[in-house]
Amino acid sequence: MRTRDLPLDITAGPVRATLLALAVPVIILNILKAGYNIVDMFWIGRLGPDYLAGVSGSVFLVWAIHGLSHLITTGIAAGVSRNAGEGRDDRAAANAGRALFYTVGAGAILTVLIYPIIPDLIAYVGMSPVATTAGVQYLEVMTMFTVVIFLLFSLHSIMIARGDTVMPVRIYGATFVLNILLSPVLMFGMGPFPRLETRGAAYATIISYLVACVWFWLLMRRRGWVSFRSVDPDGLIPLRRYLSLGYPVALTGMMFSFIYFFLANVTARFGDAAVAAMGIGHRVESIAYFFSFGLATGLSSFVGQNIGAGRPDRAIEGTRYALRIVAILSVAYTVFAMSFAPWLVSIFNDEPALVAFGIAYIYIVMPAEVLQSLLIVIEDGAFLGAGYTRPSFTVSLPVTLARIPLAWFLAVTCGFGAGGIWATIALTMALNASFFLVLFRRDGWLKVKIVT
Repeated sequence: MRTRDLPLDITAGPVRATLLALAVPVIILNILKAGYNIVDMFWIGRLGPDYLAGVSGSVFLVWAIHGLSHLITTGIAAGVSRNAGEGRDDRAAANAGRALFYTVGAGAILTVLIYPIIPDLIAYVGMSPVATTAGVQYLEVMTMFTVVIFLLFSLHSIMIARGDTVMPVRIYGATFVLNILLSPVLMFGMGPFPRLETRGAAYATIISYLVACVWFWLLMRRRGWVSFRSVDPDGLIPLRRYLSLGYPVALTGMMFSFIYFFLANVTARFGDAAVAAMGIGHRVESIAYFFSFGLATGLSSFVGQNIGAGRPDRAIEGTRYALRIVAILSVAYTVFAMSFAPWLVSIFNDEPALVAFGIAYIYIVMPAEVLQSLLIVIEDGAFLGAGYTRPSFTVSLPVTLARIPLAWFLAVTCGFGAGGIWATIALTMALNASFFLVLFRRDGWLKVKIVT
């Protein structure tokens, strides 16, 4: 194996330097992943505000599908990283191979279940006919290729769990450029290609994902990080354990997205411009989210491997350092976003009503982004790496479900309009983060067993 292929030794050396070496590439990786969505929204905005509203109204269902991928990737983050920390490469490779097998099955089942009901789901949002058609077309393509999406998430989770965070950045960087080039070609019908509009944006993303999947697969097979050979069954993570580790995160992520789907229905009462503005607001917000999630992803591998190596002290120290870093950077980004809110919204579309709704979203929601960033580091970093996923279901889900009645109360009953929905998002962000900060101060998350 060549030197550049060797993963980072996460269980030795200075905690801060090791964590940053692990996390910085993942932060870049996640910003690139956010770039896929931003590129789509930029070009879709050129089609018109109705198209932008349609994709904004459907993208929450795409996120719900993404959330269900945690049924498998949570087990990868907690199990494969712990195997690596224990020095059991054979066991890590076998668990990775088993995870990919489950990934394909989960993606195929989800496509069969969701694809037939897509028109009814989008119609529920209550948008204009043009927006509804645009949303259906976008979601149909993304759902049809759920297996590709799930495989990509599992493959890059395996690589990160093994300590290589640099190669995923190279792969996502190259395919991000590919997505930039493909999107306008397929959307607007350049050259020999037909005009596919929102379908074209979805196809460009899926093609880029497929190229990334092949690249990841070839690298990991060469390194021996995926194996389908039998090993000691006592060390294999059974399907029921993948599901028990993953369902709190997966169901919470899915419900989080479906709740936004219902929020889109309430938002549509104030016009397509409000729905489009919510989608733009999420794209602006996503930079902070994907930065925090990138740091959390690196931290999950750091925590998993150090617990596996019998070093919980390093897991705690690394998490505290990650919380300080994300707090500083999220404050800086919030100040930037609020200072340049009109310009950020108008990049996507400059229709006056849409810009006004989008500015209000940024002013109301972004101040809560600091607490949301702390939540992400704890929930998707420390707790996920340790396999302590139950609070995602018992704490995050009830708080997120409260958004539906609270949004209706503030927006409709109290008459605050779309601003009431934006306030609901901010308030529940702050509440959820407060609960998880309390849980982090306890040590129950350090004592979870993976193979039971």
